[in-house]
Amino acid sequence: SRSPSLVIIDSIQTMLCDAAGSSSAGGITQVRECVGLFLRLAKSTGVPIVLVGHVTKSGDVAGPRTVEHMVDSVLYLEAGALID
Repeated sequence: SRSPSLVIIDSIQTMLCDAAGSSSAGGITQVRECVGLFLRLAKSTGVPIVLVGHVTKSGDVAGPRTVEHMVDSVLYLEAGALID
C-alpha cells in the first residue's frame, strides 16, 4: 500500500481526539492533543502535515493560540483586494 505524500487538516479547530476526553472541539485541550497526535504521526512516518487554522471576522485566530507554539512554522495567508 502507498503512503500519502502530504496530509492537510482543514481545520484543526474542528478535530476531535479521544485522548482529550469529552472536551469540545476547538478548546485548548482538544487542539493541544490533536496537534500533538499529528506531530507524532508526521515524525514517525516522515509525511508532512499541514494544519490549517482559521481566523475570525475580526482577524483573530479562531480558538486557542496553542497551535502557534507547537508547530515548526506559522504562515498567515490573506486575500488581497480583487482588481478588475
